[in-house]
Amino acid sequence: MNAITRTLAELDPEAGTTTEISAQDEDLLRAIMATPSVAEPTPARKQRTHVRRTLIVAGAVAATIALGLTRIDLGGHEVGGSPAAAVLERAADVTITTSDPVVGPGQYLRITTIEKGWGSPEIVTSDPDAPPPEHIDEGPPIGSDGKPIVFQTLRAQHMWVPYDRAGTWVFDEESHQLRSISVDGEKYGRGEDHHVWTSKGGASTNWHSYSKYQDASWYASLPRDPERLLETLLKDAHSYDPVEHYAALDEAVTPVLTSGLAPADIRAALFRALAKEPQVRIVGGVTHVDGKAAIALRMGYAQELLFDQETGQYIGHQSRNPGFPVIPGVAADDPTSITTVTIDVVDSAPGQD
Repeated sequence: MNAITRTLAELDPEAGTTTEISAQDEDLLRAIMATPSVAEPTPARKQRTHVRRTLIVAGAVAATIALGLTRIDLGGHEVGGSPAAAVLERAADVTITTSDPVVGPGQYLRITTIEKGWGSPEIVTSDPDAPPPEHIDEGPPIGSDGKPIVFQTLRAQHMWVPYDRAGTWVFDEESHQLRSISVDGEKYGRGEDHHVWTSKGGASTNWHSYSKYQDASWYASLPRDPERLLETLLKDAHSYDPVEHYAALDEAVTPVLTSGLAPADIRAALFRALAKEPQVRIVGGVTHVDGKAAIALRMGYAQELLFDQETGQYIGHQSRNPGFPVIPGVAADDPTSITTVTIDVVDSAPGQD
């Protein structure tokens, strides 16, 4: 019998049998927690003068695996049988005890969202008489050189939220292509894109006239009880079959956690609710975000929450696409996209002086 036991369902939601944790799983937990929090030396950063809450820079959940006992002792918690629950409970505690930035009169809360990921063009050609592109199964279109037309894109969005939320919010979004696999990439790619816009009172995006994820009154209306909060958010998710419950979880939870505007008690309640989901589980391997080691918790078939391995803070999310084509230099199990959020307080916003 292994030292740590739990059902296989906690490791794999598609599994239908119950068994104890394998020696391989036990080694996985040891490896994740033992991984150094810094992947490689990074240059020292200039110290900021403003209050800053950083989701992408924070460092191994202060955790010890009590081998020999069926429990995880993490940040004062002893969470029986589920390392994922321990990580989430720790994240909830850290969220409550870590102060959010305080915005003063005349200042702005600046929320920076960085998304780096692979994708393929939705429209390969605008010529209605052109023959349809070749596809491999349901994968991306294939270029004239026989390679998949896929791009790696970097998208950065900055949002300045004024002290008076009824004032003018400023948005700045830009994206550009980092890499293309096929020689036809430039022909079908969008190249660089840059948009700046404003919104009186916020609660809007570049695509929608209203976004509840930026609305303080919507957050105020939500229940703070973890179970009731998750139930409320799931009602707004699209209809999924029971087997797709975790796809619905991702749709309900991720936009709240990455909005940069969800209150600490809402974020903490979500972590506690997810800690009770038995099939949210630790993913093998260690992801490095901005030079720091992170623990990934898989919430669906391909969506993962990221937590700083040292402090336990939520740092963003990533997704994997097992069906994505083979790309030189990209391992089959590498994430196809990763999103991180940084929040700080600044004294001005573009065009608002």
